[in-house]
Amino acid sequence: MLAALAGGAIIGSFLTVLAARIPQILLADESEYSSVGAILSGISWPGSHCTACHAVLNWRDNIPVLSYLHLGGKCRACDAPYGRRYLVLEVSSAVTAAICVWLFGWSGEAALCFALLASLIVLTVIDLKEQLLPDVLILPLLPLGLLFHARYRDGLSSALVGMAMGYLVMWTIGALYRLCTGRDGLGFGDVKMAAVLGAWLGAVAVPFFLMGAFAAGVLVTLPLLLLGRLNAKIAVPFGPFLCLSAVVFVLMPAAAGWTEATLFGL
Repeated sequence: MLAALAGGAIIGSFLTVLAARIPQILLADESEYSSVGAILSGISWPGSHCTACHAVLNWRDNIPVLSYLHLGGKCRACDAPYGRRYLVLEVSSAVTAAICVWLFGWSGEAALCFALLASLIVLTVIDLKEQLLPDVLILPLLPLGLLFHARYRDGLSSALVGMAMGYLVMWTIGALYRLCTGRDGLGFGDVKMAAVLGAWLGAVAVPFFLMGAFAAGVLVTLPLLLLGRLNAKIAVPFGPFLCLSAVVFVLMPAAAGWTEATLFGL
């Protein structure tokens, strides 16, 4: 379990790079950074550095979680704060890796689940900050989801139907909202995200997964609207609610020892 925590923290450190650099790359010049090669180049260079003073971080200041805590979340050179996002991503990734190993052991199933959950973590952070769900993070999850459901769940046909259901339901809701209000209520990134997660969860789970996402959205946004903390005209990113619901439906059956038939009353 310690190995899972350590490995997850290391990957979490990489997630902080993705969360910080991918939105900057895509928003800076969409035409210039449309290729995967250009995005990979932007991620890999320059090396880890302080965004305030641009001092290059040495290895002792780049140890996941430990360096952040030792330095109090600040740059050694200029004392500028890094922000809590770095610690949150590294700790979340470490805990996620440990949970996957606990539930599935050291297996291909655990590796695929961790790949999904780590991606959902970084997508949530990006969507909350930038209201952006990058294709470069979403689309690679589709073949992994088809493989996961075909190998460890109900088969490839269920994965394909789940993908189609997720896409069609979200696209229809978005189209109806636009028709009734004249403005977009769901971004196309949300539609693609629902389709990809539908492939992971399969046909049986998709209706419950989508209901869970919308219920989470209502539970979070309605109190904020009633308290005046949120304006009805302000766009609220829906990606985090899709991610949260997907995490529940991926992990809950395994944690409780349920089969899909037990979970959905079939």
